[in-house]
Amino acid sequence: MFQIVHCLKFIARNQIQTKFKLHNITKISSLAQRSYAINKFYKTTSIIENSDSYGVLLDNSKLKTPLGKELIINNKALALAVAEEWNMQKEHIKTDPMHLTKLCFLAVDNPSDLSEHEVVQQILSYLETDTVFYISDTDNELEKLLMEKWMPLIQKFNGYFDTNLKPSKGISVESLDAHTKALVEKYFLSLGFPALHGVLHAVETLKSLVLTTCCLHQDISVKDAVLLSKMEEEYQCMKWGRVDWIKDYIDNDSVIRLSAAMLFIYYTLNPKYKPLAKQDNHTQIQQSLKQ
Repeated sequence: MFQIVHCLKFIARNQIQTKFKLHNITKISSLAQRSYAINKFYKTTSIIENSDSYGVLLDNSKLKTPLGKELIINNKALALAVAEEWNMQKEHIKTDPMHLTKLCFLAVDNPSDLSEHEVVQQILSYLETDTVFYISDTDNELEKLLMEKWMPLIQKFNGYFDTNLKPSKGISVESLDAHTKALVEKYFLSLGFPALHGVLHAVETLKSLVLTTCCLHQDISVKDAVLLSKMEEEYQCMKWGRVDWIKDYIDNDSVIRLSAAMLFIYYTLNPKYKPLAKQDNHTQIQQSLKQ
């Protein structure tokens, strides 16, 4: 890390000079792009209980957040899952796939110093551009498919909040007024600060607050939610073909991210809650695309 900082300072200092040797720039650039992995420094992982809260131990040391705070988790299952993420690391620690750990860190550190209201506003911003409200009318077959798959979820969302949101062919949701926003805002504010980070993570993955809400209430499975968020893309792939391994990689990553978000929300809201798996209609949805 020190070498990267040193290189960046070197480049900045020399930008004011008029002469630069090309091979020096190339050497510095390649050094700055080099990856510096953190070696695994522990052998075992476990959890420690203190009243109704839990911590994660790496060997005998308590796991701390990036800002140096002690990581405190209010659910045993979540603490065990975080410990397992660290246990799965091999020679080097790779934090990118450790979604539950990152969500726990985010909830404790709050590095952007956001209030609950500010997080909810970020979540609500996705409602204005929610994927399921924009149903293409350029292809009759696609329009029929989207109405069939998305409209029942919009109706469920309206049922939860006593709203009357409808699909739109314009650039904005016409039925989304201040009163509707206030109803949705009130509900999400009731979830509390830690869970809101999980909701935001889920919404960012699906680009849809409607699908996130339905997934949160277990109306659809995680796999179905990801597939439904990419219905237009899936339709075009079925029609024109796809590069399978790229598509599968992207979809699997979305499923992993959304699964982590849902688990984080459930366990944060309900310390003793064990979510029941809904029937997976993933195959059924794919079958309807081929018809």
